[in-house]
Amino acid sequence: MSRKKKTVSQLPESIKKKPIFVSTSKVKLVAKNEEQKIVLREISRNSITFISGIAGVGKTYLSTIYGFVQLQQGNCDKLIFIRPCIEAYGEKIGYLPGDVDEKIAPYMMPIFDILSSVVGIKQVNRMIEEKKILTLSLAFLRGMTFDRSFVLLDEGQNATKNQIRLFLTRIGRDSKLIVAGDLSQSDLGSDNGFVDAVVRLQGVEGISFIELSGESMIRNPIITEIEKRYSETLD
Repeated sequence: MSRKKKTVSQLPESIKKKPIFVSTSKVKLVAKNEEQKIVLREISRNSITFISGIAGVGKTYLSTIYGFVQLQQGNCDKLIFIRPCIEAYGEKIGYLPGDVDEKIAPYMMPIFDILSSVVGIKQVNRMIEEKKILTLSLAFLRGMTFDRSFVLLDEGQNATKNQIRLFLTRIGRDSKLIVAGDLSQSDLGSDNGFVDAVVRLQGVEGISFIELSGESMIRNPIITEIEKRYSETLD
């Protein structure tokens, strides 16, 4: 039997009425609407969670702060961020100087902007120095195992089928993997690893699929209307 995506209507009334949050002494992440409640519930209940939705609905924000709270609470030892190193829509910036960390740093800026805005750049840098926060490239995952780790693969719509497969099979003990992506903005088109996984992995116990709508917009609300117009076919 196929496993359907979670929707707001499937939530029990007791859950709909109850605020859902995760927090530490310094950071609190509160679900602002029904869809965000689903996200936090599904991440907590599953080993692997796929989160899709248009730009600005909080996919990366919710995942990043949830992972940070888990790290601070001692529920994991490492917070790992991964992003496909692909320039948007064919834009080429050429060779990037520096070591691996310096080369992938530009791709990780949105994630570290989120962390820095919530906990401060000094704490983020300290945790990077302590190897509690890591950034990795998909190119170097083979042979790795994620034990006691919270791992976010952001922009998952730009990962190939083999890359998604490689990422998912790195999961070890006491870990959670998140794959976040915007299927309307894939540089690989519809033949990407995110879409393939959503179809291929339906019904697997421990894997959840969530789709956020414009109702969860945390950026400028105008994005919802922009995306709506671009999804329409012009005459």
